[in-house]
Amino acid sequence: MKNQTVSRSPWTFIPTLYFASGVPYIIINTVSVIFYKKLGINNTQIALWTSFLYLPWVIKMLWAPIVDTYSTKRTWILATQFAMFCSLGFVAFCLQLPNFFFVSLAALTIAAFISATYDIATDGFYLLTLNRVQQAFFSGIRSLFYRLAVIFGSGFLVYLAGQLELSLNNIPLSWTLAIGFSALVLAILFIFHRLILPLPESGSQPHTQTLTE
Repeated sequence: MKNQTVSRSPWTFIPTLYFASGVPYIIINTVSVIFYKKLGINNTQIALWTSFLYLPWVIKMLWAPIVDTYSTKRTWILATQFAMFCSLGFVAFCLQLPNFFFVSLAALTIAAFISATYDIATDGFYLLTLNRVQQAFFSGIRSLFYRLAVIFGSGFLVYLAGQLELSLNNIPLSWTLAIGFSALVLAILFIFHRLILPLPESGSQPHTQTLTE
């Protein structure tokens, strides 16, 4: 007997899944460099330590079999989204600490591994919930929303932090609020995906005609 099939249009979840993928990536790998510079960290330390933050996306294939083997892609997506919300919230809090650099850097490193794991689960979910025609059609859509997330992170968040700095005259607080806002966005997306993502069917292989997870 078959489990529940996917009845929702991919339009209801593919754009937001890939927007949620791009937000932490751009914050961890690009925006972190900006706020560390604004918070007075010298260029040598920034270049040395933030260069390692990209590593989880390079080696994510090492733990991809774990994501494929244990639980469902839907569960991994929700778990990593919630963990990412917590991680970015903690990063925002860390910016108020005297020793914020290495504490926030450790939090960003953990967040990088979580985000890379989210990407594994999301790409797998994409292949398993969409048929081949849908996969071809939504290839450009997912790229578009990933790029919009990049604009949100490197454009809007940086602008927001700058405006808050002018109004509050407090650089650490301005970046705490900006990164905290990004964490809030991920929290909202987590709740949305908890309600909207299709439930899995039995079986773990991508398909071509029927929709499964």
